[in-house]
Amino acid sequence: MKTQRANWLALATLMTGLGLSGSAHAVWTFDNAGASGIGNYTNCSRSTTLNCDTALESGAKINDTTVALSGFYANNTNGVVTGTWTANGLSYFAGNGQGMYSGGDSGSPYHALDNNATTEAVLLSFSSATMLTSIGLGYTSNTPGAANVELGCRNASGVVVGTTTTGTCASGTTAGATVDISLFRWTGAAAPTVAGKAGALGGSWELVGNYGDMITDTTNPYNLVNSAGKTSSWWLISAYNSGFTQSAGRETRGTLDNSNDYFKLYAVAGTTVKLPEPATLALTSVALVGVAGLRRRQSKTAA
Repeated sequence: MKTQRANWLALATLMTGLGLSGSAHAVWTFDNAGASGIGNYTNCSRSTTLNCDTALESGAKINDTTVALSGFYANNTNGVVTGTWTANGLSYFAGNGQGMYSGGDSGSPYHALDNNATTEAVLLSFSSATMLTSIGLGYTSNTPGAANVELGCRNASGVVVGTTTTGTCASGTTAGATVDISLFRWTGAAAPTVAGKAGALGGSWELVGNYGDMITDTTNPYNLVNSAGKTSSWWLISAYNSGFTQSAGRETRGTLDNSNDYFKLYAVAGTTVKLPEPATLALTSVALVGVAGLRRRQSKTAA
């Protein structure tokens, strides 16, 4: 009996060690300063920027998890996404992260990701399942060129606790222009196709949350998102738009509006989930066979 219990304990330990997936916290930075494998795009003008970053970020590698970025936009009508999504290059103009010029933007800064004239978004394709936890923005603006812009005052936990039009916040808080973004994750089995999809997305695109208190933040942890801890290999970060399909259980934070949200994507942070290697799976199968054989021998002995 002691031998049988020892065998079961050994098998259980083996199964636990082999079956569990590994995880690691990681940070991916999309500003070219000090990042390996990313070209210097500061000399790309608006007229040529679409030719500057075809392979943008394809070589970034953190903890054996790679990420690739691609851009998309859809037309707006009165602040609601209409038509279909179109693929578009990202731009690195004057630093501070990745933006976009989709040809229909009006006003400065037209090289940021925004919801002015078109709604612009970035698709992040990870090589393994990832739980995003925060999003870093290298630039934010909510009313370009306007005087007395309302800024958000954020506490040490990353939560906007007040606003100011003077640029001065209370002690212990940080001032920054607040922008609204929407965060989606892909729940389908195969890789997603964004180009040509309906403006509202929906389907296997789950709206994880709408965040109305995002400010410039280039220090990890960044603007906090995804408090439910959802995972996916494909994430879409978009300027907010009320025309998106409103999924049940989404996270909503801050005051949201459909325009004047300009930002550059500086970085994301999260936890990667690595599935067992093929060899590990094979050993796990052997362990299962051993468990089955042990149970058969016990049955015969009992008979």
